[in-house]
Amino acid sequence: MRTFEYNTDLYPFRQIVSEWFDVDNISKLHEIKKYNLFDREHDQSSKWHKVFYEKIREDNSFNELYVKFLTDFVKPWYEEEIVYQKIPTFRVHLVGNVAVGDWHKDRDYRNLNWAKKVKELNYYVPLTAAYNTNTIWAETSEDKKDFEPMEANYGECIEWGASWLTHGNKVNETTVSRVSFDFRVIPKSRYIDSNHLTINTKIPFGIGGYYEVL
Repeated sequence: MRTFEYNTDLYPFRQIVSEWFDVDNISKLHEIKKYNLFDREHDQSSKWHKVFYEKIREDNSFNELYVKFLTDFVKPWYEEEIVYQKIPTFRVHLVGNVAVGDWHKDRDYRNLNWAKKVKELNYYVPLTAAYNTNTIWAETSEDKKDFEPMEANYGECIEWGASWLTHGNKVNETTVSRVSFDFRVIPKSRYIDSNHLTINTKIPFGIGGYYEVL
């Protein structure tokens, strides 16, 4: 895993999301609406997910910032073109709930041979404090099962290997809801077309569908 910092004044992701949600403090979303414990089929179905995915298609401000973030902080590490997740995945980990409904490796939802060849990396960008039981818990190496919390603050991004590391959530027993987004990146030289579909939206795992090139 690798953690890097960025300037939130120059990349005000939280400000945009707060305006979309029409709230002053997104770490208190649990005070606005509560949900039964999410399972795998419903962990992307809250009102906040609906607003985020609608707004990101209507308002280009987030996407422009997202592409600039990729250009400035992620692409330089690859020293070549990258294939990136076109629309990042939005997460909300409400107090008393989970953000993801199961423990898994991302490749569980991909073709195994494809996942091993492309070696997709993940980037975790919290928009609130992410710590203890309100963040992702992941093993430090494949199948070690030594789960630890991936802790970060707003203004930090964690690069990690969700494809081969088992990870999941605990019920959030902190006093704040965690809001974050994450995305996947593959160096262009390792990209391979796939006919698989995403588990939630059934979008093809291909350039022009789930992925785009930068």
